[in-house]
Amino acid sequence: MMKNLKEANLSISGKNILITGASRGIGRTLSIELGKLGANIILLSKNESLLENIYDEISDKTETDPSIIGCDLNLLDEPRSQEISNIISDNYINLDCIIHNAATIEKMSNIEEYDLVSWEKVMKINLTSSFLLTKFLLPNMENAKNPRIIFTSSGLAFKGKAFWGAYSVSKAGMKVLSEILSDELEHKKNFKVFNFNPMATRTDMRAMAFPAEDPNQLKEAKDLIPYYIWMLSDKSKDFDKINLNYGDKI
Repeated sequence: MMKNLKEANLSISGKNILITGASRGIGRTLSIELGKLGANIILLSKNESLLENIYDEISDKTETDPSIIGCDLNLLDEPRSQEISNIISDNYINLDCIIHNAATIEKMSNIEEYDLVSWEKVMKINLTSSFLLTKFLLPNMENAKNPRIIFTSSGLAFKGKAFWGAYSVSKAGMKVLSEILSDELEHKKNFKVFNFNPMATRTDMRAMAFPAEDPNQLKEAKDLIPYYIWMLSDKSKDFDKINLNYGDKI
């Protein structure tokens, strides 16, 4: 992978990329690092004050055209999804990539004690928002040269575990959604869909789920960047898999 990374870096410049959950963790790192490579980052999160700080950091270090879309994905519906599509079409000639990165765990509980409000919130943020944004933003991607949809996944998408409740179910749903989209979009030239599992990574969400874990033993979000660069580049166009794990040879 690494020998082609420099060339892949160059192919990121000028791409218009929407990143959900851009205010923290992996989303924040992706926004800054891909912005440094020349991508125009569309930052989406409910926390606009944090997005403004990221916007300033990108703008100060690059000549790209970042933008902010404030949106609480727990409240996302079809009219708001259409508004987001309109905002993007008004400001960018096309959309090259959606990175569905936003996620919440909300609570760790056995199913018997899992409340419906928490269950529905996790499903809306982790899965339903990905469906809605994909549905309404696909027309924005019509003229992209190498369009990509990338889902930030989890090992829990492949095997459920006790106490992970809605989070595990939502990630399994995201995995299947990515497979459905890949099949439906197969006829579109160079359109690729990826379901990427970053594995154990140092984030606030990880710390909440595993409070006894030493974060210094985990890789940083920055270590994931080569994988996202590769997925975004034309180097991945002939890759015949949808599901990809950190550590896989590509």
